[in-house]
Amino acid sequence: MTEIITKNWLNYFLDSVKKAESISLISPFISGSVVNHLLDNIDDKKVRLITRYNLNDFKSNVSSLSALKRMVQEGVRIRGIQGLHSKTYIFKNYSMIVTSANFTHSGFFKNYEFGVRIIDKEKINQSLDYFNKLWDFGETDLTVSDIKEWEVEIRESPANTHSNKLNNYGKLQISPTIKNKKAFIKFFGEAETRESLKFDNREQMKQSSAHFALTFSRGRGKPRRYGEGDIVYVARILHDGEYAIFGRGITRKHLDERDVASSEDIKHIPWIREYPIYVRTHSTKFIDTTMQGCPKMSELIEALDYDSFRSTQKRHLDGEVNINPRKSLSQQADIELSEVAAQWLEDKFNEAIETHGEIPNEFMSKLYWGSWKAPS
Repeated sequence: MTEIITKNWLNYFLDSVKKAESISLISPFISGSVVNHLLDNIDDKKVRLITRYNLNDFKSNVSSLSALKRMVQEGVRIRGIQGLHSKTYIFKNYSMIVTSANFTHSGFFKNYEFGVRIIDKEKINQSLDYFNKLWDFGETDLTVSDIKEWEVEIRESPANTHSNKLNNYGKLQISPTIKNKKAFIKFFGEAETRESLKFDNREQMKQSSAHFALTFSRGRGKPRRYGEGDIVYVARILHDGEYAIFGRGITRKHLDERDVASSEDIKHIPWIREYPIYVRTHSTKFIDTTMQGCPKMSELIEALDYDSFRSTQKRHLDGEVNINPRKSLSQQADIELSEVAAQWLEDKFNEAIETHGEIPNEFMSKLYWGSWKAPS
């Protein structure tokens, strides 16, 4: 049986609580009033919660740290995951609710929310499988000691702290593509050759080496920071200080004698004469759209602030405040991403590929691919 829910959320929730064998909740945000209703009605039932541990959410009162503390004190097991968005409430051996409503006062009593209650044993078990995978990924239960440390961190942060300045202690899921690898953004273009958002990525590829090599000037030394198998995203410098990330590849370790532009390379791509030092790439793919449809550097910095780059993240951990990540881009050929930023960009890049498609092999095969051929 499936019921549509648009109002009376608490009634549906408590009805399911009373009939459940155990309760498993997923909600990015929680608040004290709804938690109180839960704790007043669970008797001795086991309850687990998966939520977010972003201290910025607690400081801005989007979610309640005191509510989490009360839940832990009452025996509720809690784990945290970054990037959590689903809201699912599972009541073992009775029902499940899938909804847009967070486990908050606004979600249950104020907002226009939509959801369904499903009474179907097979679907409940499938949902528990999903929950248990997230639960196992979260690894460690929240403790009162953890919460007390977070309370101190929030209390001692500056009163005028803007968003994304505090730590996020949720477990970050890293895709196999980027796990245990360094990840970079390599910039293409110069101040006098900036392009607009309307610039087509296929036109970019006609004048680029991004599909077979990253290029560097001799004056910057050898690019030994790149290892075999690292991830590199390639970005075009645009007007107004923006960067559009239009492609991704895997790097090969730089070899001094091999990785220098040949006369044949310069003949086909004349600007390479000024940037003749290579880091070879393979397994490249490019978004088949204009720069408008690509992930933007400004979006990454807005989302992650000092966590955007390895260097700014370290400065924060060393105690520096008021870090402006954008200043780290000035006059740089590339920049190394933090692990969380690499995952963020990987997700955004894949979303863009899904939306716009990948530039096809038929087009790519007609491009110049460099005079050096990779071993098969």
